[in-house]
Amino acid sequence: MVLTRRGIGFLVGAVISFILAPLLSLPAMLYVTGLLLGLVVLSTAFVLLGHSRVRIERSFSPQVVQPGALSRATVRVTNLSVLPCLEARWEDHLPHGISGDASGVLPALGGSHSAESRVTFSYALQGLRRGRHAIGPLRVDVCDPFGLVYRRHAFGTAEPLTVLPRLVTLPAITPRGSSADGATRPAPQNAGVGDDDVVARTYLPGDALKRINWKATAHRDQLMVRQEEQQMTPRAAVHLDCEPSSQGTARDRRNDWEYSSAFEWCVAAAASVTAHLVQAGYVVTVQSSGHAVDRVVAEGQDTLEDAMVDLAVLEPEPRDHDARISPERAVFAVLGRLTPERARHWTAALGASRSVLAFVAVGTSTAALDVLDAARWNVVEYEPKDDLAELWTHFDGARADAAS
Repeated sequence: MVLTRRGIGFLVGAVISFILAPLLSLPAMLYVTGLLLGLVVLSTAFVLLGHSRVRIERSFSPQVVQPGALSRATVRVTNLSVLPCLEARWEDHLPHGISGDASGVLPALGGSHSAESRVTFSYALQGLRRGRHAIGPLRVDVCDPFGLVYRRHAFGTAEPLTVLPRLVTLPAITPRGSSADGATRPAPQNAGVGDDDVVARTYLPGDALKRINWKATAHRDQLMVRQEEQQMTPRAAVHLDCEPSSQGTARDRRNDWEYSSAFEWCVAAAASVTAHLVQAGYVVTVQSSGHAVDRVVAEGQDTLEDAMVDLAVLEPEPRDHDARISPERAVFAVLGRLTPERARHWTAALGASRSVLAFVAVGTSTAALDVLDAARWNVVEYEPKDDLAELWTHFDGARADAAS
């Protein structure tokens, strides 16, 4: 509770009239003193009791938004007191990462038994940074009818608004590797083949002779090879390194994680690659190095939005959880700045995968890159300012076999 300038003036006037009353032999000035003090006391009681029983209901449409997209917050204020509430200023608390004009004038409310006891207003919000952001509580600045005393009330609890990671549209690429039987296979991005290609395709140099489809060869008068494996739904995995030192972050004095542009780039990259593969028709396993993210995006299992929400609220994870790493043959790894020890950790964890395409932060030691090269990973180095779509094209046509 704070006295306004007018309230301070009333108190000063009361003191002066109290002092001057005996000096000037004007007892009537004591009545002025009592009047001024009485108004201040009544005003104080009003702001202490007024707006003391108010219910706040807040909702968002939509509840989950893309970065830069708008959501509309709707707030319903209900006066639960039998006494009316005067007009007041309101402001909804917005955290860092959310912008919007969350302030205005709250109209006068009638008592709880009147038809004017409830009011609803709304305002637009824009999500600037991924995460689950707490909106609220609602702060109401209450002033008495005379403008003498001011008090800020906080009503209701904070409600979450989720902002998803930034998504980058990735172009189609065709990295290739060779299988154990000598056949040339498209890597996971090369999806969407037709029914004819599922049965047979044209012979390519390097295809094993045992894969020749003699019936299709005779029918088409050219060498054809079997392609039965393409009938299966293709699968891939996306792994995200959340180890704090690799991502250049640590906890601050408030025990919150310091902002890391590298980590934010990695989260956006993992989200974009996941969305790209899902749209291409793949079953995608999405996992972080710890416990926070573990989704299989497929029909009848997790949805793409489930994975995006997990990535939206993801924080660095000091402990790895290698026991649940998916053994998918095709893997996309989004890693931080690696030491040789960290590089050996990842090559061991993904040792069962046939194809590994990895983003690695600039600044990774030469010894660590040698470890990845020895495992026959295809590596592209990045900086947080780099364009993900452009770096993605560096995988195009690259050999993507990992050492078994």
